[in-house]
Amino acid sequence: MHPRKAITALTLACAMVAPPVLTAAPAAASAKPNLRACYDGKCKFTFTRPVSFRVSSRYGLGRVYVSKEYMGGMFNQDMVVVRAPGLTSSLGEGARGEFRYGKKRTLNFRVLSITDQGATIRFEG
Repeated sequence: MHPRKAITALTLACAMVAPPVLTAAPAAASAKPNLRACYDGKCKFTFTRPVSFRVSSRYGLGRVYVSKEYMGGMFNQDMVVVRAPGLTSSLGEGARGEFRYGKKRTLNFRVLSITDQGATIRFEG
């Protein structure tokens, strides 16, 4: 095969393969997090909208709400807000928080990243 024809064939082959790969990435990125896995208090997920999920009764919380909100005033930045009945924690990127239920159980969490699109958080039980 002539070198010029080989390069043209290779270029066409690459062009035909590239579009499906590029279109598959946004679909995977926009997939909803599996919040049922958070019931035991241990999970990691990325969210783009406020979410809520149930947690085990051993934490004494019932339901946890997670959202990304802009905090003006002193902070002037996006923060992750974790709420449970009677409890609220606002965290910046890399910060850790906890909700304590008596002396027995603590629900620990850490904000891994905050972007313009959403945020990633890890619950560590």
